[in-house]
Amino acid sequence: MTTLSYFFIIFFFLSCLSPRRVNSLSSDGKALLSLLKATYDPYAKSSSSFVLSSWNASTSTPCSWQGISCSPQQRVISVSIPNTFLNLSCFPFELFSLSSLQLLNLSSTNISGSIPSSFGLFTHLRLLDLSSNSLSGPVPSELGGLTSLQFLFLNSNRLSGRIPYQLANLSSLEILCLQDNLLNGSIPKDLGLLVSLQQFRIGGNLELSGEIPAELGMLTNLTTFGVAATGLSGVIPHTFGSLISLQTLAVYDTEVFGSIPPELGMCSELRNLYLHMNKLTGPIPRQLGKLQKITSLLLWGNSLTGPVPAELSNCSSLVVLDVSANDLSGEIPGDLGKLEVLEQLHLSDNALSGAIPMQLSNCSSLTALQLDKNLLSGTIPEQVGELKYLQIFLLWGNSVSGTIPAAFGNCTELYSLDLSRNNLSGSIPEEIFSLKKLSRLLLLGNSLMGRLSPSVAKCQSLVRLRLGENQFSGPIPEEIGQLQNLVFLDLYMNHFSGELPSEIANITVLELLDVHNNYLTREIPSSLGELVNLEQLDLSKNSFTGEIPWSFGNLSYLNKLILSNNLLTGPIPKSFSNLQKLTLLDLSSNSLSGAISPEIGYMTSLTISLDLSSNRFTGELPETLSGLTLLQSLDISHNMLSGRITTLSLLSSLATLNVSYNNFSGPIPVTPSFRTLTSNSFLENSLLCESIDGFTCSAHITRRNGLKSAKSIALVAVILTSVAITIVAMWYLLTRKHRYEFEKSPGMSVSAMGTEDFSYPWTFIPFQKLNCTVDNILDCLKDENIIGKGCSGVVYRAEMPNGELIAVKKLWKTKKDEEPVDSFTAEIQILGHIRHRNIVKFLGYCSNKSVKLLLYNYISNGNLQLLLQSNRNLNWETRYKIAVGSAQGLAYLHHDCVPAILHRDVKCNNILLDSKFEAYLADFGLAKLMNSPNYHQAMSRVAGSYGYIAPGNYAS
Repeated sequence: MTTLSYFFIIFFFLSCLSPRRVNSLSSDGKALLSLLKATYDPYAKSSSSFVLSSWNASTSTPCSWQGISCSPQQRVISVSIPNTFLNLSCFPFELFSLSSLQLLNLSSTNISGSIPSSFGLFTHLRLLDLSSNSLSGPVPSELGGLTSLQFLFLNSNRLSGRIPYQLANLSSLEILCLQDNLLNGSIPKDLGLLVSLQQFRIGGNLELSGEIPAELGMLTNLTTFGVAATGLSGVIPHTFGSLISLQTLAVYDTEVFGSIPPELGMCSELRNLYLHMNKLTGPIPRQLGKLQKITSLLLWGNSLTGPVPAELSNCSSLVVLDVSANDLSGEIPGDLGKLEVLEQLHLSDNALSGAIPMQLSNCSSLTALQLDKNLLSGTIPEQVGELKYLQIFLLWGNSVSGTIPAAFGNCTELYSLDLSRNNLSGSIPEEIFSLKKLSRLLLLGNSLMGRLSPSVAKCQSLVRLRLGENQFSGPIPEEIGQLQNLVFLDLYMNHFSGELPSEIANITVLELLDVHNNYLTREIPSSLGELVNLEQLDLSKNSFTGEIPWSFGNLSYLNKLILSNNLLTGPIPKSFSNLQKLTLLDLSSNSLSGAISPEIGYMTSLTISLDLSSNRFTGELPETLSGLTLLQSLDISHNMLSGRITTLSLLSSLATLNVSYNNFSGPIPVTPSFRTLTSNSFLENSLLCESIDGFTCSAHITRRNGLKSAKSIALVAVILTSVAITIVAMWYLLTRKHRYEFEKSPGMSVSAMGTEDFSYPWTFIPFQKLNCTVDNILDCLKDENIIGKGCSGVVYRAEMPNGELIAVKKLWKTKKDEEPVDSFTAEIQILGHIRHRNIVKFLGYCSNKSVKLLLYNYISNGNLQLLLQSNRNLNWETRYKIAVGSAQGLAYLHHDCVPAILHRDVKCNNILLDSKFEAYLADFGLAKLMNSPNYHQAMSRVAGSYGYIAPGNYAS
């Protein structure tokens, strides 16, 4: 062999040992690296960088990479890298060369674009998880060819189109999750062939329609069936009684109607039955009592009738039973006392009658017992004291009589007790004031009597104390001033006498003090001016004497001040000019004297009412009154005022005016607001005259045949039902073509990003499932995303990384030296408790020390105002649908909420419409909860936007 031959042999051998050849990456590895072609940053400090840091081309095989598993033949069979940041706008075609792939998990990896039909090439695939991304387009029918597929997760994307019937070919499929997308059409009947299916979840697809196929009742291995928050209609199939493995049935917030199938009682494995917020009718089937393993039975918000079945007492595992807001009747079954593990029993808002069964005391685990708004009678059983874990007991709005059991003192966990609007008598047991956790004690509208014990001071946890409309007598104990956490003190319409204790001024967090209609005497304590958080003060209909304390000018948060029907004397304090949040001032029926202080005209926040009638005011009207341009009602009648009323001509918002029984002279202004008034507004002013030009007299005052007085209109409005009012109002709004100017708070910048502090820490509390972070939300607060502005904030359209759309309301920033606006707290607390198909869904909230954000479900079709301003022609069916939807939402707030809620700002802007013109009420920052102090911070704010204040709010 020649030397040259040896050389070639040695060269060939060395080349075989070359590292370049040994480390050449396999084709599967190259296919995986195609996933990193987008914006992967290996230096990023995140969990994704840790997972993908081992992915590099210097190895010969990807089998050692994080998230990768291989077969013995070194072929990739599993790719699982959830929660990494791939940021792909499409799937790379190289990925589909992984012909041995059995598991692909790319959930929460920020992938967008569509799902390509090439996924049908993964013939060995057993699990495909593309959930929580931003994928759009249809679900490929080619997925139906993956006959080995067992688990398919495509939920929480933006997928649209119909559910492919080809998925019925996936004979091995065990889990199918398509929820929270934009899918439409109906559920294919052929999916009933998926005999191995255990979980079927398609909820949160609002555009899904049609009926629930009866064929799905053949899926005997099914454990979870979820179709909540969809447009599905029809009835619940009777065939579902064959689902012997079913554990969770979630068919709520849909258009489903008809009766509850008795056959569901045969689903012996059922743990959770969620049928609330539908249109179900008929009785609750007795057969549900066979469900021995059920823990949660939610049937609220339907139109179910008949009795509460005693057979439910056989559901020995039941933890939550909620059948509230239906039309159930009959008595509460005593057998429910057999439910030893029951924690929550909600029977509110029905027509249940009879006595409260004493057997309920056997429900030893009970934490919440809500029986309010029924027709219950009899007495409260003494045995209630045996409920050691009871936290909430609501009985308001019934006809229960007798005394309040002292045994409540044994319920040491109790924090909310509401027995209002019953026929209770006797006194408040001393034992109740020993409860260390009681924060809400509501006993309004009973016949309770006797003295309010000084022992009330023991209950230091009290936040709301409402004892109005009873027959309590004697002095108000000065010890009440020791309740340092009290926010709401309501003692009105009783027989309290003596002085108002000055010690009340020690309750520095007090926001509402209402003692009207009692027998209180002496001077009003000037120390009340120290209640710097006070928002509403009502001392009317007592016998207070002396002057109005100058210190009241320190109540900078005061919203309503009512001192009428007392024996007060002297002038109006000049310090009132400091009350820049006051919307209603009533000083009528006293003996106040002197000229009307010019400082009244500086209270530009007065929008609801100014009543100075029936006093002894003299002199001319101050010119500064012309500054009250937003005032809706003015009454200065029955005084000794003189001069001209020309200054009132600038009060362009006036709906009612009464200057009768004074000594005014000169012409009556001829402004539009004055033209609507009748002569009743000007009685017994002999020198007043009508005028054509507003400057010269043309005739004596005669009866006008114009519009009815606003007071008459308000009286008619009061006697109409709220639903009827709403339907008429909405009919008017839908046919009117007038354009309203958009409201905007003065001095507020649309984008306050430059003046607000968006730094951490942030509080983020979701009330619904949200696949986003605070940073995701903040990234969307840009001017180009603004979709609306109002008096309380600006609303942004926010698209989350997974494509989910939400609406973010950023509340206007307050002045530097003020507390944060409490419409934030109001909306959170109200929206966190209400639930209705015509109320915009509240998703959660974010806040830091400077910024307050409210998160809502995004409603795609804008608001009613925009619709009315467009040139779109609405047919009468659509108009009727919008009107009824809005009325149903309001009726729910007025009649079904506990306590009732007044929206106080219903207008075109606050009625949102989806793609089907379904109406949703929004913006509850000004809402008022009636008959409950629990959310009083929402109560005493301005009652609606300028131009939309309802007549009923004059007396609210």
